[in-house]
Amino acid sequence: MFFPKLRRQAKWVFIFLALSFAVGFVVFGVGSGGGAGLGDLLQGGGGGSSGPSVSDAQGKIKKGDLVAYKELADAYRQDGKVDQAISAGEQYLKVRPNDYDYMRTVAGDYEGRASRQRDQATVIQDEVTSSTGGTTFAPPGNSLLGRALQPGKIDTELQTSANQKLTQLYAGLQGSYARATQLYQQLAAHTPNDVLLQLLLANAALQSRNNPVALKAYRKVIKLSPDSAEAAQARQEIQYLKSQQPSG
Repeated sequence: MFFPKLRRQAKWVFIFLALSFAVGFVVFGVGSGGGAGLGDLLQGGGGGSSGPSVSDAQGKIKKGDLVAYKELADAYRQDGKVDQAISAGEQYLKVRPNDYDYMRTVAGDYEGRASRQRDQATVIQDEVTSSTGGTTFAPPGNSLLGRALQPGKIDTELQTSANQKLTQLYAGLQGSYARATQLYQQLAAHTPNDVLLQLLLANAALQSRNNPVALKAYRKVIKLSPDSAEAAQARQEIQYLKSQQPSG
């Protein structure tokens, strides 16, 4: 079949994406509608019509008010421009590196972007799965074009295109969660007894395949609140991580 051939050509990409989809379904509610990440939920799922404007914030920045990068990030986020919001938010954190509240917002932006990247990968997989190899797309074998094209050539081109897109999404997805992990680590160092923050750190680290950081944070969750729902989730994820470790 068409899809298995693609999976063999990009096995490492699909292994990561499969892990990301599986964990994301539990942790971030993938498949529950809309593709919103946990960062989106923490931020209220988007802004309204009021708030700062991009042009106003840019004007302040041109005048030397670098703190206005925060306004710029908020304006971009309000407009649904996540990448620009992240860029502006990072600039603001350079100016105000101890604004931990906003650091949490930027970390949520990265998680939101990762969620959307995961959704994009799902769309690509669905499109590939719905294809039927050369049957649907190949021209009649007795036509000039059919004789010119070798069997499966169009399938190969589709596979190559899908592989390239998935590889890009893999890199972006992992990078988004890796940066979110770094930000959550800074936050956790500042507020070490925040159970929810430890869980956010653990989940982001798990998604970025930073298992040592994830395990440490999950164990901290259990230590801080052993009888909580967060601790129950942490125990479940620890068992999952242990099951992924090579035996022997």
